[in-house]
Amino acid sequence: MEKSANKRWKESRSTLTFKEWIDRENKKNESVESTFIPFDGIPALDTSTINNTLEQAQQDILVASGYKDKPSNTTVFGLDKNILIFSTLLIVGSVGFYFYKKSMKK
Repeated sequence: MEKSANKRWKESRSTLTFKEWIDRENKKNESVESTFIPFDGIPALDTSTINNTLEQAQQDILVASGYKDKPSNTTVFGLDKNILIFSTLLIVGSVGFYFYKKSMKK
């Protein structure tokens, strides 16, 4: 549990008044926070331009590859509707013709 400012002022045995002491402590904290240096000693870079460039490159690649956000209405299970309908008709017609020929031989 952190001590109150009044208790810390008393423990510091400062000759300053409480108001002067608390102002000085606040200024110390502000200066420490404003001069923060990362652990590795290298200041953080502004990466917003790099991020924007990467996002733009990603969009360009998706557009160039033909990627679409919304699924196409002309496909069913990844197959073109026209090919699927033609294949279904061909199979149904073949099976129907087979049973027709089989029933005519009897």
